[in-house]
Amino acid sequence: GMDLEFPVRQTDVDRLLHLREIELGREAGDHSYGRKAYMAYVTEGLGNLLEWDEIMMFQRKNGSFFNCPSTTAATLVNHYNDKALQYLNCLVSKFGSAVPTVYPLNIYCQLSWVDALEKMGISQYFVSEIKSILDTTYVSWLERDEEIMLDITTCAMAFR
Repeated sequence: GMDLEFPVRQTDVDRLLHLREIELGREAGDHSYGRKAYMAYVTEGLGNLLEWDEIMMFQRKNGSFFNCPSTTAATLVNHYNDKALQYLNCLVSKFGSAVPTVYPLNIYCQLSWVDALEKMGISQYFVSEIKSILDTTYVSWLERDEEIMLDITTCAMAFR
């Protein structure tokens, strides 16, 4: 409807839509929490195929859905929500037109930095910085911060 032109053949588009239908059919019989979370995470391509009220259970305190700008934007288009709009406006004001694919990643990035320093064998030169990061992470862990608890990699690094 927007008269956009893509250098892609119709058969390629049809194949992608067919694969989407296969995936949706495979998931159709599963009504578990995990399936609902998966469907919420891939909202961009599903439009009116979702129950948008059910998706709202995955909204985080910061207004995002999975800390993912694209998933949050897709949800906002289909189910208006002030918190989601605030999250996206915050990202655009912070990053301009090129927002990251996931945000925030503060704890993950900091723990990855600590992990890299330890693996390189030079962590002894950054003792105070590492202690500060680990102390902050510990407080966030005790508060069951979403940034740690809802991301398996961050959770594993924080635990270690």
